[in-house]
Amino acid sequence: MMDDTNYLSATGSFLRVWYESHHNFPKDKSEFLDALKTGPAAWQYSVSAPPNQSEYARNRARLAYQVVVINGASGPRMTDLSREPGVIFYCVTEDKQPFWVTMTELNEEVARAATLKRISDYPEEKPWLVTAAGKDYGLPGN
Repeated sequence: MMDDTNYLSATGSFLRVWYESHHNFPKDKSEFLDALKTGPAAWQYSVSAPPNQSEYARNRARLAYQVVVINGASGPRMTDLSREPGVIFYCVTEDKQPFWVTMTELNEEVARAATLKRISDYPEEKPWLVTAAGKDYGLPGN
């Protein structure tokens, strides 16, 4: 669970760096992965890019994080989720300004299906979500 939280936190930071150099958020899976790979040069030695492998395993083999990109989104993916843990839903608007990232994970060490993890495991709380809008960064042209 801590690894998933760290992944989402790093993803938000790395996407911000992408935005600062491109003036939009990634448009597809290739750009999303590139943003996570390149990351902030200033953090080169103190913050690493989110890992490719999750902490989840099947038959003792670690599972890779899976990225699902949804273009033209109006909000985060909250329904029709994968039953697998470590599936990242990257949703971005048509103009590539706001984005939302959610991730499925297992609620217990051994579970049959993944869900969006709720903060503090209270059902009334919102799921973990990373989001930003280009206007939040105050770059020229925004």
